[in-house]
Amino acid sequence: MKDELIEKLAAKLGTTVEHLWGVLLRQAPISGTVDLIITIAFVVASVFAVRLVVRNTIAPEATEANKYPRAAWRDMEFPAWCGVGILVTITVGVVCNNVPWIVAAFFNPEYWALRQIIN
Repeated sequence: MKDELIEKLAAKLGTTVEHLWGVLLRQAPISGTVDLIITIAFVVASVFAVRLVVRNTIAPEATEANKYPRAAWRDMEFPAWCGVGILVTITVGVVCNNVPWIVAAFFNPEYWALRQIIN
């Protein structure tokens, strides 16, 4: 009696696992796309922030009208660069963490699914 119940339970779990595996394989490219969008957003934000800080912390060229130009953010240079440094550091972490899983999600969804089950 006990063995029959265990066999029935194992059969039901086997079907559930097969269904879950199929769902995870279909979910892999979706998750890869979302991770790719997030990674691209971090890179774009970092590039934009660096360009903004460079543009506002470096004094423009001297002209006849303004012989002694000053940077727009001359008093806020250190905090601006610290903020950009923190953003770039976070971006590097996001890229280093996400790129392997983005590649796995698109090119090896079985590995991606296995990783989801193990975690």
